[in-house]
Amino acid sequence: MADGDLTLKLDDETARRLQAAADAAGRPVGDYAAGLIAEGLDGDRWQGAREALAEFDRTGESFDAETTMAEFRASVARRVASD
Repeated sequence: MADGDLTLKLDDETARRLQAAADAAGRPVGDYAAGLIAEGLDGDRWQGAREALAEFDRTGESFDAETTMAEFRASVARRVASD
């Protein structure tokens, strides 16, 4: 594999889903799969969620999504209005 070639064996369902996702993205399946692998290797995209869960476990404090989104929208509206 020193030259970058890699062969993966996927079950039929995974192969079908991968092909469908690549088709929807308008990309060749090999390129699409390589992008997914690279994205997965570039870091832990769940780190923020793990930290938030640890904070909840520590404090028991949580935020309701509707309130948080309303505050976010208001903040965006204020920033847009100030520009």
